[in-house]
Amino acid sequence: MNNASDRRDSVEAPITEVCVVSGKERCPQGFKLLGETEDGKDGDLWTDKFFGKKVTRYICFNRAYANVGGNVLADVALLGERDIVPTGYSQITATADTGEVALKKRILCIKMLPRNMTDSAICDIKLLAKTKRPPPGFTFVGEVNSISVSYKMGPVQRTPGPGRPAPGPPQMSRQQSQPLTEQPVPASPSYAPDVQRQYHTLPADIHRQRADVIPLTRQMSTVKIATAVDGIPFEINKKLGADSIKDFSLPEMQYQTEQEIENKYKYDFTAERTAAARIPPNF
Repeated sequence: MNNASDRRDSVEAPITEVCVVSGKERCPQGFKLLGETEDGKDGDLWTDKFFGKKVTRYICFNRAYANVGGNVLADVALLGERDIVPTGYSQITATADTGEVALKKRILCIKMLPRNMTDSAICDIKLLAKTKRPPPGFTFVGEVNSISVSYKMGPVQRTPGPGRPAPGPPQMSRQQSQPLTEQPVPASPSYAPDVQRQYHTLPADIHRQRADVIPLTRQMSTVKIATAVDGIPFEINKKLGADSIKDFSLPEMQYQTEQEIENKYKYDFTAERTAAARIPPNF
């Protein structure tokens, strides 16, 4: 870094991109490679060899500090292969350079948020091999290939939103800008409320000029709309009248023992068992 401002940006700027590559030399331009742990071990996250060929995986991240309108890294998670990815998270399943599987038996998930929707974001990621305790100010994420991953949160510089123009004078519609004496009175009943509302807001002298509106709106407000049930009489069924139930009496309930009820309503399914016995077993 050339100056204190660059050093401050490189440490405090939120991370905006994360990827996994298959080799140290394949780190994208502008990204920071986590090629080694903080205690001097190789930062390879692959767990073993594959068909005798050494397979390596390394995490890279980028801080696009000038891109103040983009997304920032809000969270990182390491899940098992059968774990459910939380809502709002995306998986890094393939390497950015070769498209191969990113991690073995583990899934790296990240959560991105628009810069203006969060006050803090992840600004640094560290790897540790000898000690599993994260550095001061860092949060432990998980462990891959005996390497622990942790991150540090930092403040997010908000982007000023676009200013809203000052409200101007209310614009008059074409109907309002024309003289009221030149406006035709609507003839359709669907416009009656608008005509009525306009009439009540006119000055007194205009009321006199537009007196012809009154009988029109009153006439339209009293129009009866025919319905499908018009002319159908509604009355109570004579069977439900008082004369039909005046001699009604509640029947006397006869007490029965449990055995009496069993004897009266017992059903042994003899017919069904007999019919089933006549069906061949292989039918």
